[in-house]
Amino acid sequence: MKVSLEWLKSYVDIDCSVDELVDKLTMSGTKVEGYEKRLENIKNVVVGKVLEISLHPHNQNLFVCKVDTKDKILTIITAAKNVKKGLHVPVAKPGAVLANGKTIDVLEFKGIVSEGMLCSLEELGLTRSEFSYADENGIFILEGMDDSMIGNDIKTALGIDDVIIDFEITSNRPDCLSIVGIAREIAAILNKPLKFPNLSFKEADEPVKNYIDSIEIQNKKICRRYIGRVVKNVKIEESPLWLRRRLIACGVRPINNIVDVTNYVMLEMGQPLHAFDLNKIYGRSIFVRLASDGEKIITLDGVERILRSSDIVIADEKRAIAVAGVMGGLDTEVDESTTLVLLESATFNPAMVRRTARYLGLRTEASNRFEKGLSPYFAELAIQRACALIEQIGAGEVVQGIVDTYVSPWQQVEIKADFSYIEKLLGLRIEKDEVVNILNRLEIKYDEEKNVFIVPPFRTDIEDMADISEEVIRIYGYDKLPSRVFMGNAISSGLTQKQRMVNSVKNFLANSGYYEIYSYSFESPKVYEVLKGYNLDDAVKISNPLGEDFSIMRMQLLSSILKTVYLNISRNIKDVKIFELSTVFKKSGEKLPEEKPVLAIGSSSQDFYSLKGVLENLFDMLRIKDVKFSSQHQNPNLHPTRSAKIYTDESFLVGYIGEVHPDILEKFDIPTRVVYAELFIDELLEAEKKEKRYVPLPKYPAVERDYAFVVPDDLESRVIEEIFKKYSSDILEEFRLFDVYKGQQIKPGFKSYAYKAVFRSKTKTLSDSDINQLQEKILDELKSYNISLRE
Repeated sequence: MKVSLEWLKSYVDIDCSVDELVDKLTMSGTKVEGYEKRLENIKNVVVGKVLEISLHPHNQNLFVCKVDTKDKILTIITAAKNVKKGLHVPVAKPGAVLANGKTIDVLEFKGIVSEGMLCSLEELGLTRSEFSYADENGIFILEGMDDSMIGNDIKTALGIDDVIIDFEITSNRPDCLSIVGIAREIAAILNKPLKFPNLSFKEADEPVKNYIDSIEIQNKKICRRYIGRVVKNVKIEESPLWLRRRLIACGVRPINNIVDVTNYVMLEMGQPLHAFDLNKIYGRSIFVRLASDGEKIITLDGVERILRSSDIVIADEKRAIAVAGVMGGLDTEVDESTTLVLLESATFNPAMVRRTARYLGLRTEASNRFEKGLSPYFAELAIQRACALIEQIGAGEVVQGIVDTYVSPWQQVEIKADFSYIEKLLGLRIEKDEVVNILNRLEIKYDEEKNVFIVPPFRTDIEDMADISEEVIRIYGYDKLPSRVFMGNAISSGLTQKQRMVNSVKNFLANSGYYEIYSYSFESPKVYEVLKGYNLDDAVKISNPLGEDFSIMRMQLLSSILKTVYLNISRNIKDVKIFELSTVFKKSGEKLPEEKPVLAIGSSSQDFYSLKGVLENLFDMLRIKDVKFSSQHQNPNLHPTRSAKIYTDESFLVGYIGEVHPDILEKFDIPTRVVYAELFIDELLEAEKKEKRYVPLPKYPAVERDYAFVVPDDLESRVIEEIFKKYSSDILEEFRLFDVYKGQQIKPGFKSYAYKAVFRSKTKTLSDSDINQLQEKILDELKSYNISLRE
């Protein structure tokens, strides 16, 4: 936001240099992007007076002028025809620099030397918006000058020796998007009184009810307050020079006196206003409502806009006449024929104004302020200030009374005072009187009887003692905070046991040929129309989702694995081996949802037993012993006969493994089998053996034997493994299934399991008789399960 220093000085006495002021503002939290002096490039251009003028003896299109510049009378040649004797003009002396960077030299024109140049508006970087009396095609004739001004610098003489400061205003400080807001900050920093703009004016005897009956707000959520005032006997003309000059300094183009007043007040007070030609409004009521889908309005820029039902409009009894908070309508524009004006000052919903401005691609100075969330406090002050200015410049007569529809009144904010909190938070003791003085300078009052801080209505960002503390220190001075050596105890750093395990798991799977994937934690509720065993009531719903497909937090990783498998297969990548270690979410009775880390592994190129072997190796790496696989599970997303639950004892479930159910594969358009495993990280961490034990190299040789058993189809292999461990746990070093066969050589209803057993004793060399004795006991017990050795 660009601010004129000359304008600021009319509200607060600034007795320091621009550099000092900029530093103080930045240190107090009002960041200054930079500053520049108006027409800073112009040098050595002064006010001069034409003493004589004659035609050039060798060129009848040129004039030779004698010009007084106080210290010297210069001979200057010009082609401008509006130069006359006795006029005051801007003179660029030899060595002068103009607005475009051009340097003026002494030049000879057909035997006569020209010692400078008479300047036009353009050459000074000025426009007729400021000096409407000037001739754009000739020399800039200075009006209102006398001989005492001769020799003065042109910028000082014209009153444009100003400094423009560019501020970066944060979104939480809409009160600073104004000249008064910045002046209030400067007054607090410099400990100077704030000179508030004049709000007084004289009302005409005629009541406002003669012109307008009511202002109706359709919904208090779209507009908190809407004020209307009527101005009659309006005279549309050019604004005074001082007003136009301030608008131009802040980057706003003057239009006419009424529109200029609304823009002036917006810059000065931070509250956008709008002026309607009341004679162009149908009926005697104004409505603040939502637009109809497809409703059209031509805005002041001459563009037809098509609105949505989420856009706020100002309407009369027939049509929309303005897009609220963004731009007015062309049909009710104030122009040269206007004699009756309705002034609007309102507080619109900031989020809705922002969405409308983005949708229309129409960001304006007004929408920029409304988007930040203005206090309704400003609405009345701004319209009073506008009426005072209209009276001051003689633009019209303000009709008696206002129409003020205030549906959501401002509530006084009081914060329980705690001076010890300020000291604790800042780490600095500031005396109570000093704290109260600083806050008074910011118009935050302290009620000693109630022991509360009373927040002014324009400070919508102050809510608690932390905010109060921030206000105190930024005015007191961050540079006054004492420097202290940071004290603390050095602690050893490193990964936690869980982090180390997760890294080990990822490295193991990567070394085993699996690729890690990352997928969104957001998903669509439609996923659970395919996957079974989940209740959508347990899902954590996102309050502001990107869309329906990302509206809940995921409760499983299977869908991510299957989507990735499908993506690869659809690109003719058949050998898919992937894993993801991420978090799943579930609603809990507490405030925060339950978050559970899960490892998901998927492959389209492996079968059940291959993946089971990978998991067994993973458990060995983690030193998790006695892991069991059981087909007795209830996971409806896996194949009923090619899947198993994984546990370390009868009740400690650590995951699942199996082929994905064919019905689910069909819904994901996957034409091949997919084997899937899911492990729970927290349960693995609990089962993991934390300590490593040294095992010496064996002293005695091993005895290896292969067994082939004929087993009923419905019997799990773990039955055989458990019986072997039962009788030979002390000497059974390895017991591994290496073949499963079912065919013509096996009777119907049975299958063949082939195992490799390795026996070794820690105390002696085992003999055949030692193994045979154990073997007989094992085979006897296996017979009770209808298991026999294959012949």
